[in-house]
Amino acid sequence: YVVVDCTGVSAALKQAMELVRPLGTVVKIGWGPQALNFSLDPLVAKAATLQGSFSHTYATWERVLNLMATGQLNLDPMIGGVYPLDDWEVGFHAMEVGENVKSVLVYE
Repeated sequence: YVVVDCTGVSAALKQAMELVRPLGTVVKIGWGPQALNFSLDPLVAKAATLQGSFSHTYATWERVLNLMATGQLNLDPMIGGVYPLDDWEVGFHAMEVGENVKSVLVYE
């Protein structure tokens, strides 16, 4: 099984390593502002794989947009709030305090 962390928060990567099953894979997408300050021993003990990914290709975006357009990928559950661009601080604060996973800013 695969556990994916794309939060940029080191605690989430630590939790992903604890959750992954033996011989599973943890995928870390991007990076966060903090250095990691925990042991990788849970991965070693489970003989699990840590796969890093920084970015994407244009083909990835085309595929995701196609999946969204055909209804095969629903991202609505990820969106915690939609805010006018002028209220960007409210949207960012909602993510910082854990009210939203993702805030969408709309230019009106």
